[in-house]
Amino acid sequence: MAKVHLRKAYFIGIHVLLVIFIFTTLYASFPWIRVKVKELIDPADRVYTIAHRGASGYAPENTMPAFELALGMKADSVELDIHLTKDGIPVVIHDDTVNRTTNGKGYVKNMTLQQIEQLDAGSWFNEAYPMFARESYAGVRIPTLEQVFETFGKELHYVLEIKAPKPDRNIESIINDLIIEYDLEDEVAIHSFSASSLRKFHKLNPDIPLYQLIWYDYTAARVSDSFLADVKTYAVGIGPNFQSISATYVAQVRKAGLKVIPYTVNYQVNMDKAYLWGVDGVYTNYPDRFLEVIETNRENANW
Repeated sequence: MAKVHLRKAYFIGIHVLLVIFIFTTLYASFPWIRVKVKELIDPADRVYTIAHRGASGYAPENTMPAFELALGMKADSVELDIHLTKDGIPVVIHDDTVNRTTNGKGYVKNMTLQQIEQLDAGSWFNEAYPMFARESYAGVRIPTLEQVFETFGKELHYVLEIKAPKPDRNIESIINDLIIEYDLEDEVAIHSFSASSLRKFHKLNPDIPLYQLIWYDYTAARVSDSFLADVKTYAVGIGPNFQSISATYVAQVRKAGLKVIPYTVNYQVNMDKAYLWGVDGVYTNYPDRFLEVIETNRENANW
């Protein structure tokens, strides 16, 4: 009798291992199975497409045409970078100098708005990306944050990056005042690499969601629980560089009750990977590509 039970246990064990092997092989081979498993285990309410500096793969970054394209592509939000001019006006530009994206030279903080407004912020794009060049891009200007709000209003959702915050310049207060003036508190989120700037903004306006940006020079399999606990005191999520994170990292952050939105994800193979990891969204220069990835994955999951 003991031999019969042993053979039965052996038979069951072999078949269990066989089933596990078959499922693992199918899981690795067929994306639609991975998507379905992810949605069953950890369904996402929504995966957000955030147009990084607007649809900057197709138009000059941080300009009105880039934001218009992002709107037309139905991106959930546009991300734009904010510096203050010498006379304290928030303008939309990524670098601390105008050298890379205009025909001018110099630091934004040392230039007045009048000087900034004379610069051509589009011709460089036509030269760098002739396949997407348009005559209308030549001569486009660096917009002010107020011009963006006035032009698009509630048509867009915005993720504003506070760049180079200085305690004596009060960039957080200036941005917050504009958000309130244009009644955009429900349309705006803020992110920054500066935790002190985010904490300051949180005190000014605790109703606006904040995201802590992170840059890793190495592969980060995990993040410290103490860091996540600290971030939760002022922010709703984090934004790490995509190339340095993993599925384990994403799962840990989400388990801690924070959102995770990596940057900058431009290739569809990486977009697909990010989606399968369960991120809450991605920053991308090509919002139309990520929307296609989301749609394809959800179609594959309907079986």
